[in-house]
Amino acid sequence: MARIGELTSQIVTGKCPECETDTILVSFEPHYFRCVNCGADLEQKVNGVIKYVIADKETNLKIRNLDENQDG
Repeated sequence: MARIGELTSQIVTGKCPECETDTILVSFEPHYFRCVNCGADLEQKVNGVIKYVIADKETNLKIRNLDENQDG
């Protein structure tokens, strides 16, 4: 995990369900990743096993505002 100012990124490997390729997934928001191979937006689901599912227009994304003095 890398921290750039207030921006935190995470780079992982996983299987993209859109292009069905073992690839690198990049995240700037917890639990949401983008496949570097096809560009699909994915949501990370953790229930004993980590799985990535396609995040589409039906996916509810939450916007959070953090206080400047608050970490994470």
